[in-house]
Amino acid sequence: MLKKLTAFFLLCFSCLNAVTTQLIIDTDVDMDDMMAILYLLKRPDIAIKAITTAGDGMSHYKYGVPNLQNLLQLAGHPKIPVSYGVKKSLSPAGEFPAAWRAAVDNVGGIKLPKNPNPPSKLSSADLMIDTLILASGKVSLLCIAPLTNLAIALTKNPAIKDKIERVYIMGGAVHVPGNIVNNLAGYQNKVSEYNLGLDAKAAEMVFESGIPITLVPLDATRFVPITQVFYKKLGKVKRTPSADFVYQIIKPFAASQKGVQEYFWDPLAATLITNPEIGRYKVLSLKVNQVKGPEYGQVYISPQGNPVKVYLSVDPEKFYSLFLNSINRPN
Repeated sequence: MLKKLTAFFLLCFSCLNAVTTQLIIDTDVDMDDMMAILYLLKRPDIAIKAITTAGDGMSHYKYGVPNLQNLLQLAGHPKIPVSYGVKKSLSPAGEFPAAWRAAVDNVGGIKLPKNPNPPSKLSSADLMIDTLILASGKVSLLCIAPLTNLAIALTKNPAIKDKIERVYIMGGAVHVPGNIVNNLAGYQNKVSEYNLGLDAKAAEMVFESGIPITLVPLDATRFVPITQVFYKKLGKVKRTPSADFVYQIIKPFAASQKGVQEYFWDPLAATLITNPEIGRYKVLSLKVNQVKGPEYGQVYISPQGNPVKVYLSVDPEKFYSLFLNSINRPN
């Protein structure tokens, strides 16, 4: 009995003294973005201060905010500030396939509860700026969209750099092929990734900012595919609205393991914020190619590049366990 009481008080003490990461999430409200956000909402060591949206990524401008607000209603956090962001990138080079965007705008046909709260009246860049300036202490950013909003915010108010602890980015492909399935900048492209490729100028601006950056590229995300094994396990143990939502999202991808493989891209980036020990990284000097051609938007190693902490591999079983356990926590 004494051992149990001691363990209980030690657990309580560790929870009280846990370091809380203040976080702004910048998202294009894709389905994997939604899963990443649900994961972070369940974490007691994360305080989400605001969520900004980008209309130059997967979801169209007018759909991202209401879909995101309804997701927050589902997760029991309906009052987190949400804002409309850019409609176009700083360096237009293409977009996601139209069919993909339409499916995301419709949240894959999944019904979400209505959030009665209005969105922020500020633009995404201005909401970033205000949140950073007013925050007590430094704030980290999770960018799971083209980096347009952050690039604009840094241009409008360079002083916010001093309030940013670190920027976590899901994007790029360093030692592996890219994921562009249509043309980028008018060329077939086998080396770039959508989040950075759709606004290469913004990506390079963020890389050159001097802010500490952690990059989670396709090199790392290839270790965490959406599998039938995970889908079936989730189906047996899901007990929260968030877990059920994730189950519905991954159902069509887990049902067929043929064709294009789907991965837990953004959930992995979110998990590496809370549990960096599950991955292996190197600090690399990186730049983003802005020359219009078949390598436009590519992240590449260069002596003239900027130092970036780059995850190149992860332990998939540890990720699956962390993600599953977190989304099953009660609101």
